Amino acid sequence: MWSFLSKKTLPDNDRPNIDLLRGSCMECPSCGAVAPIINLNPLTIVKCADCGEGIFIPYCVKDFWLYRPLGGGGMGSVYKAFCERNQDQDYAVKILARQKKTEQFLIDALIREAGVGKSFGRHPHLVFVVDYGRDGDEYFNAMEFCVGKRLDQLIEDPDMIPQKFILLWALQILSAEQRMFECGFFFRDLKPQNIIVDDQGNAKLIDYGLCEKVESLPREDADSIEGSPLYIPPERIIGAMENMSSEIYSLGMVMFHALAKKTYYTATGAYELAHKHIAGVRMASVSSRIPAGINPKISALIDKMIARNPPDRLQTYKETAFNIKSIYNSL
Repeated sequence: MWSFLSKKTLPDNDRPNIDLLRGSCMECPSCGAVAPIINLNPLTIVKCADCGEGIFIPYCVKDFWLYRPLGGGGMGSVYKAFCERNQDQDYAVKILARQKKTEQFLIDALIREAGVGKSFGRHPHLVFVVDYGRDGDEYFNAMEFCVGKRLDQLIEDPDMIPQKFILLWALQILSAEQRMFECGFFFRDLKPQNIIVDDQGNAKLIDYGLCEKVESLPREDADSIEGSPLYIPPERIIGAMENMSSEIYSLGMVMFHALAKKTYYTATGAYELAHKHIAGVRMASVSSRIPAGINPKISALIDKMIARNPPDRLQTYKETAFNIKSIYNSL
């Protein structure tokens, strides 16, 4: 069994006591001292007066208590949370950055992302949007919390990722993409940072910020090229029509990265990276650039997925899944 699957999930010992929070107090996770927090700024870290350790000050949005930072990006910050209505579950709640919480275009983007995610409903390989909207002057997107690691973190691990795992995750991502397509959307942001592998070894897509309706592409109103330049399909760079094969291209690039522990293209800047997807002739096949021991059928499959000319690629999620499944069953 691969190491991350056999690792036990540690209990969540830093969740604050709800009864204390209701009384505007909290307990220091390190020493257990109880102190008032009514005059402290939420979402900041203060020193415990007794032991000197840092204490993160929780924040309540609607009935979600945000109590641990998980990460952030251009749109906002994500926090681990629990809900007063369902205290047995953990959630990931995204809110806007404090200095930008009144900027309308960010509010619109956050609510749009949440609404798109909610429209997909429950799917085993999509992070589910539980609730979203406005609470006072705060806009939020509450999602299920997935215990696991992002694929980019697994790629950084010194151990090679088993080939069958990568094929399995690709099948699961294609299943998620198929659900999105049936709801009228393309994901458009496939990259290792947007793939969570849970503690059972299953992949889920997160972050619906770049999802776009199928009929709205290409984005003629876009001010810049959207998506990571490491995995972006060539047609988006030149403003051409995107389809399922565009997503298949990005998935192939992600699979190569996971197998080879390096990206297909390297460059010093985003423009140079994007240019490599569309310029010149590829002289080397995937098999010549991937570590020894990778099944040649996988190399040939990825070559077919990342063909520069869209008609030369696999064309649908179901066709791609059929090819991947055939290789998976042969290993």
